[in-house]
Amino acid sequence: MRVEQIAKFQNQVDSAVFGYLNILERKELLAVSIELNKSLACLEPLICKSILAIQDTLYSSLMVEVHAWLFDKSSNSCNLSLYGLLEKLADSKTNTKHLKSYYVKPPKTIDIGGANESWHQHFIEGREDKFEACFMDCKFKIETLLASEEAKKVISLRDKMLAHKDGHYDVKSNGHTVGDVFYLLENMKSILLDLSALMTRTSYPILQSEAHAKVMAKKFWEHVART
Repeated sequence: MRVEQIAKFQNQVDSAVFGYLNILERKELLAVSIELNKSLACLEPLICKSILAIQDTLYSSLMVEVHAWLFDKSSNSCNLSLYGLLEKLADSKTNTKHLKSYYVKPPKTIDIGGANESWHQHFIEGREDKFEACFMDCKFKIETLLASEEAKKVISLRDKMLAHKDGHYDVKSNGHTVGDVFYLLENMKSILLDLSALMTRTSYPILQSEAHAKVMAKKFWEHVART
């Protein structure tokens, strides 16, 4: 990884985090509708049919976005894709010295009585160990995700049905489940948390935003179930 690539990858990670935050409402609306299936199934048939249509729309939109973020290989810089970055980080030949140097560099501080030198050295030593642990964990997660059966099925689903809309692709008979997209999103969240720590040294409110989206989704579907 060249030093000039780091800024580009930082922007990709930032964009991916914001993208994930933007789909949380849809993700939780779909997840909670499944959790409350027994309550919703008791509604009148026409309402149940509309709920199924909503679930199908949510599922399809999530699938398309996950595919685009994780697996598209477009060279167009306007099309966000983490695939190149994920492959590079998973490659054992990738040299991470520039990324590690960025990660362990101490923040700017005011030197009072020569205290900075010892403080900086202590900071660097701790950060080096932390970088190695976080990087190896992130690398393992990436390798597992890219090689997963869920990933392979999602690529097939998107290419054969969502991209063409020819109506001839039977999702259920081809072994797809709604759990596929949840598996990918959960792994994507975990990887994004690692990547933001490694590449941007910032913390995003992903877990808090997810919890808030779940609360709002529960309020919505519980309201529907009561009507």
